[in-house]
Amino acid sequence: MTSRASCRHTGRWHQAAQGGFSMVEMAIALVVAGLMSWAAFSGYETVTAQQEIERGRAEAEQLQSIVRAFALRHGRLPCPDSDAVADGYENPPNGNCAAGNQVGWFPYVSMGLPMPTDKFLARYSVFRAANLADPGRDADLAVVTERTRDPDPAVPGNSSVPTYRDVTDLIAGLNNASNTAIVPFSAARTYLTGDAGVAGAIDCAANQVMAAAYWLIVPLQDRSGDGDRFDAPHTPGSACAASPSAPLRFGSDDVVVAESPGQLAGWLRRSLP
Repeated sequence: MTSRASCRHTGRWHQAAQGGFSMVEMAIALVVAGLMSWAAFSGYETVTAQQEIERGRAEAEQLQSIVRAFALRHGRLPCPDSDAVADGYENPPNGNCAAGNQVGWFPYVSMGLPMPTDKFLARYSVFRAANLADPGRDADLAVVTERTRDPDPAVPGNSSVPTYRDVTDLIAGLNNASNTAIVPFSAARTYLTGDAGVAGAIDCAANQVMAAAYWLIVPLQDRSGDGDRFDAPHTPGSACAASPSAPLRFGSDDVVVAESPGQLAGWLRRSLP
């Protein structure tokens, strides 16, 4: 009797144990499944974020190529779209960039491009340092100005009238902009701050690194959480941008492209026929 009772008890214990192990195994399976789902979702987020970054870089590089081509053809840099709500046109749209207009939206329509959705509109700034008294020292890169005093070859014998304006005048303006003896550095003009590395802190007030012929900023996500897709140090109306070599950070994923006056002048010289 005792033996049968013992067997029945042992059998029930085995059944309970088997049931208990099944519950544990199920719990483990659920945990593993959860971890796999989390890993898959995290991987998806990482891939999506990387794709967005690559798209932002590709767009910024395309805009840079268009700025260069425009400069080579017109002998000036584009004038910003300074409207509060971007319409895609230079302001004004007649090539006579209004004094003081150096920061705004990229003028997509004037450059022959379709307007992107609002959240991906790029900011754009151009270096401007006009010298109306001495055009040979002028560095207003958004206007066409006779700076080299070269005669118009289309008018033979008219060498005394220096009115031939072309890309060489823009190169002269770029050379003036890069010469601090002619145009002293000023944070009121288009410039770059550091890169959080060899160029120092990303700080527009404390680390003003160098003048830029232009910069372009393509925003991605609102990493700072302030409701603005442009992240620090990029603020509306500021002539400052982070160095293009700055790594994308937790609090900022803006993509920046820029060239110093010397860099753009070199590219234009190499591109001349």
